[in-house]
Amino acid sequence: MNHVPCTRRNFLKNVGAGALGAALLSGAGASPPPQDKPNVLFIAIDDLNDWVGCYGGHPQAVTPNIDRLASEGVLFENAHCQAPICTPSRASLLSGLYPSTTGLYFLTPQHRETESLRDVDTLPEYFMRHGYKSLGAGKVFHT
Repeated sequence: MNHVPCTRRNFLKNVGAGALGAALLSGAGASPPPQDKPNVLFIAIDDLNDWVGCYGGHPQAVTPNIDRLASEGVLFENAHCQAPICTPSRASLLSGLYPSTTGLYFLTPQHRETESLRDVDTLPEYFMRHGYKSLGAGKVFHT
């Protein structure tokens, strides 16, 4: 497997490709969503900290689109994670179960390889079961 360096250009290229793919897929044979359901945009970014404008930002970080989304939606100002490393934290967030229930404490197997999570609906699966379209790109679940 080749390693692609994490440069600004590669990041923007991948985000652009993902956004284009999502836009194309969302319009393919789709009917408009019912008006009684709110739109949900869940963005999971690894190690973002508070380096976006809506949280006070960093002098070199310019984030007008995220800032606009924050001004028009819900902005969490006091959020915590269940674990200090990726796998147990993401599994907990997306399953609604504590790491002590999932048994994931370290960078261990994929969530479906864990007995306690094998039959648990994740947040994206829950939304899909309730009529939402769900798209994941990047590090949603990983080890």
